[in-house]
Amino acid sequence: MTAQHSAAQHSTAEQLTAEQLTARRAGVPLQHPGPRTPERIAAVPTGVTVVRAELPPGANVVGELWRITEAAGCRAACAELAHGSFGTLRYVHPAVGAERPAFYSDTIEPAGPCFVLGGSATVGTREDRAFAHLHATWLDEHGRVRGGHLLPETTVGDAAIEATVRLLHDAAYVSDTCPETSMPAFTPHALTPHTFAPHAQAEPATTQAVAARILPGEDLHDAVRTVAARAGFDSAVVRASLGSAVGARLRTGPGRITEADWPATEFTSLTGTVRAGDAILTATLVDRNGDVHSGRVLPGQNPVAVTFELYVERADAALADRGGAHTTEEAQA
Repeated sequence: MTAQHSAAQHSTAEQLTAEQLTARRAGVPLQHPGPRTPERIAAVPTGVTVVRAELPPGANVVGELWRITEAAGCRAACAELAHGSFGTLRYVHPAVGAERPAFYSDTIEPAGPCFVLGGSATVGTREDRAFAHLHATWLDEHGRVRGGHLLPETTVGDAAIEATVRLLHDAAYVSDTCPETSMPAFTPHALTPHTFAPHAQAEPATTQAVAARILPGEDLHDAVRTVAARAGFDSAVVRASLGSAVGARLRTGPGRITEADWPATEFTSLTGTVRAGDAILTATLVDRNGDVHSGRVLPGQNPVAVTFELYVERADAALADRGGAHTTEEAQA
């Protein structure tokens, strides 16, 4: 191939518009500009310890989640947030990309206090530093339900935020730029004694789970069923999971289907069950207008847009965990 031909190909790729890269409809997989990764699910089985903690007023949310994770001798965690308030809150929501199908809006910073309704976080590292992928919903200063992708400078407000942190014993979540989407994405990596020496105070695992990254185009129901089946889980629960889908199609009432706008929605939570190969999933998500939707996720109609971090826990272990969860202090004692 000549240099001129290679340059011409590169120029053509740069000129591709978002319209050319996608069918522009909810539920239809996006076509990203980079090379497609052959393996569409990256999954790591892991033991898990559950810690329930309060993120104190004034704390940086990402920093405090990492402190809890690192203090327990782990390199990754999947967390759920509830109640409390944000202090500094800077966030974005999905938008149409100029050089890719989906991107982010301009940064938004509400003027008044915002009170947490719920949220999910993947905790790990990027360039060997603490990092988290965090989506949440809240009531803003006008009393509106809003949601989005929280930026790293977000802090806890005057009311402590409650966090349920699932500490992953055998996995490290590492964020890097995905060659397929040209956007940051967390991927779980299996830990060995040669890659990480657990902290001396690490608690024994109380549950078993799988941490997974789902790549673009994979249907959420199919991905959940596949992850559970490969792990040998006859029944499982899904929680502390977040990512994006192409628009979204939800059942929001008897005979009622809600379709969120293309090109992407950010799931602030994904919760559900798997039993006998069948998955029931519910979600809360924010669309490109900043509007929040909740409902039952329709099977076969919600492909991943950019990335999805999935946490699937063995159901019998989850039931046992009801009596075995630790507070932060207990986990570090």
